Amino acid sequence: MNTSGYDTLLALSCQMLALAKQQDWESLAQVQEQRARLIAGLPPALASMTPAEQAAMRLSIQEIQGLDSEILAYVTPWREDVAKLLPRLSPSP
Repeated sequence: MNTSGYDTLLALSCQMLALAKQQDWESLAQVQEQRARLIAGLPPALASMTPAEQAAMRLSIQEIQGLDSEILAYVTPWREDVAKLLPRLSPSP
């Protein structure tokens, strides 16, 4: 087993951060969906990995988690703004 899936996951996470910084929410959502599909297809078997592959995978996961935190720093304020605006757009009963 190799870590190419995790390398791709890391690249997609980097792309998501760039899109969040640009406030390109539609593209960010599309890449997030692509990333979610990749995650769903990753094999869970660590036992078949070499120690070097396990270490590389752990490092990739740590980097991805850091990127996710950065992405949230951009997305959270936007989501809060949208949550405030949506009730104003709803028709009154």
